[in-house]
Amino acid sequence: MALGIAAAQNTLELYDLGYLKNSKSIIEIGSQEIQMHKEDLKQLFDNAGLKSDLIDKYPNMNNWPIRPFCPSKYFYESLGIKEYQSIDINGDHGAIVHDLNKPFEDKSKFNKFDIVTDQGSCEHIFNIAECYRTMHNLAKPGGYIIIAQAVWKGNGYFKFDDSFFEGIAAANSYKVIYNSYVLTSINNTKSINGSSYEFHIPRNRELFNILDFSKLGQLNIYGVLQKTKEDKFKFPYQGRFMKQKYSIPKGFNRLYFKEPMAYSYIPSATLSVEEAPFRFLLKALISKIKRIIRIRMSKKK
Repeated sequence: MALGIAAAQNTLELYDLGYLKNSKSIIEIGSQEIQMHKEDLKQLFDNAGLKSDLIDKYPNMNNWPIRPFCPSKYFYESLGIKEYQSIDINGDHGAIVHDLNKPFEDKSKFNKFDIVTDQGSCEHIFNIAECYRTMHNLAKPGGYIIIAQAVWKGNGYFKFDDSFFEGIAAANSYKVIYNSYVLTSINNTKSINGSSYEFHIPRNRELFNILDFSKLGQLNIYGVLQKTKEDKFKFPYQGRFMKQKYSIPKGFNRLYFKEPMAYSYIPSATLSVEEAPFRFLLKALISKIKRIIRIRMSKKK
């Protein structure tokens, strides 16, 4: 259970863009550890405009790749997130000892945390739905739920895909802040310092048609969701049953007008739809109308 390059990179992007400016507390599913070379994490900090010399004070950072590793709480403390907790049956690094197959019933922690993460832990819990109900209960309204799970070549009970996360988001009215696939190469390409490279790519199934799976090490799915209200966790349903249960239309998608979240000098990278220049919205509307016309014309033929 690890905070690797992909997760650290995205968390620093969220921080750089201001999403985490009010985040003061975090709880992680699993006793997470930093698993990358100190110099690679320093480079990510430099990219985000943070003081990378903070990393020199992290315990056990010079050990990598030999255990013991540095607990991930030190990474979050550098972002100003001082209240750190984790839940794990093993109790490592001061984790709350709990079997995640069973309901987490400490209501003093419900709706409390600004960030809840699952960096590849829930796939190892057989009662997977209970894990995500626990994460939902722990996150406060407006808080973020960060998930990284295996699609291909994972080592847990389950493999995941976009319908799983989008179903949870739709049923519980989460905002989808960010999503991607994360891949590694089969020969485990490493940085000059020895950290395993992990690459975020757009979450689009059409990409599977051009990926060379013979060279693919592992494919993960990654998402940042935002809890919007203090409701009980709702189980998602597929297809028409989602509409019957929650009055949510069958099928849903996201519209993209802007650059993906990244280190970019393009101002639209941080704009909401409401703030976007009118020409962008008009261009998107015209594009959609043209698409509808093409579909209708093809049906007539």
